[in-house]
Amino acid sequence: MRDTKYFVFPYAMVLLISCLATSISALFWSISAVGAAQILREIQLHIYHIFRVRWYRFGLLYGITSMCFVVILSLQGLLSMLWVIITKWLVIGQRRPGSYDWDQSSYCQRWQLHLTLSRLMIKGYGYGGVLSPLAGSAYIVWFYRALGAKIGKNCAIWAGGRAGLMTEPDLVQVSIINSDSILLPSY
Repeated sequence: MRDTKYFVFPYAMVLLISCLATSISALFWSISAVGAAQILREIQLHIYHIFRVRWYRFGLLYGITSMCFVVILSLQGLLSMLWVIITKWLVIGQRRPGSYDWDQSSYCQRWQLHLTLSRLMIKGYGYGGVLSPLAGSAYIVWFYRALGAKIGKNCAIWAGGRAGLMTEPDLVQVSIINSDSILLPSY
């Protein structure tokens, strides 16, 4: 009804952004299969003797295909995490503690837009997304630090191996408070 102090996305725009994010995510995660097939095709064209009938041909083809998937999926995981970091800072910026009413601030709308754009990372690698294999490692700490979390030295995030949900990392601070390695989360 145009009673807000900020531009409210019309329903058609929300639908378009959501459909585009879903489509781009599906296309992005299909690159590994297409890329592996393209690499095998190039190998067949330039190093054709690999494809001659020999007893080890199946194992060789399987190995090349597996390595293509490993390399391409790793690059896709890194790119999707970089995408989330960049879009977070562009769409939301630095979060501040406080109350953000839907009719007074554009924060909630921008937060929802960021969650939609983050679908690229969440849909990769199956259940748990791209962050699941990183749970408990230094890499997930680096990722959340890049999103604005304050995580101290020698702190682990989801050390049990299952990634959880941290929707507003700017407002999270985790640090060691004594030599017994007790973690103190503060929100």
